[in-house]
Amino acid sequence: MKNSIIIGVSILTCLFRAGRGQEVLVREFPLGVGGDIAQSFFEPYVPQLQALADTLNKYPLSIAIITGGVDGSRFGKNHDSQNPGLAIGRALALRNFFVGRFAVDSSRILVQSNYVTDRGGSYRCAGIRVCRDLAELEDRIESLEKRPLAENRITREITRTITDNMGIQLGTGYTSSPFGGLPIVTASIVSRKFILIEGIFGHTLWNSAFRLENQELRTRLRLAGGQILIYPLRKIPVGVLGGWIRVEEISQRYNEYVQMSEGPVIGLRLTPFEYLSVTGVQNTAKLNSAGNIRSRLNNDQFLFYMTIHLTIGGGI
Repeated sequence: MKNSIIIGVSILTCLFRAGRGQEVLVREFPLGVGGDIAQSFFEPYVPQLQALADTLNKYPLSIAIITGGVDGSRFGKNHDSQNPGLAIGRALALRNFFVGRFAVDSSRILVQSNYVTDRGGSYRCAGIRVCRDLAELEDRIESLEKRPLAENRITREITRTITDNMGIQLGTGYTSSPFGGLPIVTASIVSRKFILIEGIFGHTLWNSAFRLENQELRTRLRLAGGQILIYPLRKIPVGVLGGWIRVEEISQRYNEYVQMSEGPVIGLRLTPFEYLSVTGVQNTAKLNSAGNIRSRLNNDQFLFYMTIHLTIGGGI
């Protein structure tokens, strides 16, 4: 059914539009002769007809149009050359020779007639033209038919995009804090290869000396925070970072903080290698100490931390 529709469209296109084509014109048919003609009459045109047959084989959707012609010569009663049957007979004679000699599929040949009032052997003719305006249409239709349904295709493309552009980054390192240095671990979601949403956690594994009212509290440091990092320029490994960090010095004896720092951070991160980053941030934090309820704002506090990390998935 598909091929029938395509061939039908091709025929109409070739009939009403002068498309690309090859043509062979067989002239000087004998007067009054239509289909009853010797095969040798077409022999001088065999090389040209062979070229047309090769074109038909090369382009599966091309078609051949054979037009039979008559001139204005008149004969006896009921043998008038204006009779369309004479023109059709000449076209059929050429068609039969073409199909028989070159084994061309007859369903790809259209036969029509033409009539002129002028006289002369040049009008007693049969011409064959190969039209291939729609020769590439079948390949296009097949490629469209092979495409998946739009819904499935869109789903796969979205899934592939998310997979390609997102990943997880795990890191470990060391950071400064208002109360001393401590080890940290980080876990990040990498989005679109240049945005990080990062959680940062830290804890010391050793006791620090902290005395309050002549008591040794045996404190440890812990840190928690979140930050967003954006690399505005893909080719430059420097990102802008902002977030919030809380640092506590916790008494192991009472499980309460003796010093606490909490506030926003903003700064820069340098990633000279895929597995290493160095970050410096300004930490505008409020500091609290046990025994001193009063809080103060420290505007010149600077934190520095270095991490090594592994990216799984999209990456930066």
